[in-house]
Amino acid sequence: MKRSAGPNLWHWLRPRSSRTFVLGLCLAVGGLAGGVRSAVDGKGIWTALGIFIFGVGVVGVTLAVAWIVTYARER
Repeated sequence: MKRSAGPNLWHWLRPRSSRTFVLGLCLAVGGLAGGVRSAVDGKGIWTALGIFIFGVGVVGVTLAVAWIVTYARER
């Protein structure tokens, strides 16, 4: 069975703009540093908030790496 010639959704999800790379770097630096700082400083709710902020940093690293991989494949 032949696939339809509809739009490729993965094409739209790839990070192509350099703004995505900059956003990823900012999220990575702020999230990872803030998460570590919160984990070292506090207990209770601050630790939970630190884990969330650390998660934002992981998302930032993922965005930056995805942009680099997309850039390398297209060039």
